[in-house]
Amino acid sequence: MRVLGIVGSMRREGNTGRLVEAVLDGAKEAEPKVRVQVVHLADLEIGPCQACYDVCAKLPYKCVVKDSFQGLLQKMEDADGLVIGSPLYFQIPSRLVALCERLVALAFFHDVRKHKGAHLLEDKPCALVAATGGGDPTDVFRYLFGFAMTVRMDPLTIKRYPYYGVEGRGDLAANPGAALDTARELGRLLADALDG
Repeated sequence: MRVLGIVGSMRREGNTGRLVEAVLDGAKEAEPKVRVQVVHLADLEIGPCQACYDVCAKLPYKCVVKDSFQGLLQKMEDADGLVIGSPLYFQIPSRLVALCERLVALAFFHDVRKHKGAHLLEDKPCALVAATGGGDPTDVFRYLFGFAMTVRMDPLTIKRYPYYGVEGRGDLAANPGAALDTARELGRLLADALDG
């Protein structure tokens, strides 16, 4: 079983990466067969959707823009589960917005053109994490949850605030608090979802 972690932050050593890694650690603890990979969007070039709908609409899930998107999409398709992490910007970082909007466009045209077969990410369990300097992560989670639902993934929820996933506030390197423990718990839920 493979789980792909996507770190949406432009900071490689930040809280978002710590939270994503903690979820992946929890998944590996719960299921030793789980293999994990982490992708940092800061290392990739993913531009916004260029609205070339007459081209991308003809073939299911094929984007003609030449950048890192297709390679990442292949990794997402090959994974059995996903972890998507974002810091609170306004609302999320632009490179993560670009990834989301391009995937949503492909999902939309898959339906509009009535392409046969399932969506690439359909029913794939995913865990969401959000890092903030101290602000409320709700907008980040709503964005990511809406994205996950639109591309037919199965986002996991937890039974305490913020419900959509795990939040980390402040400096998690100096003060991890309960955030990383809760992230590992979410990872265990993800491992269970992979088995189910």
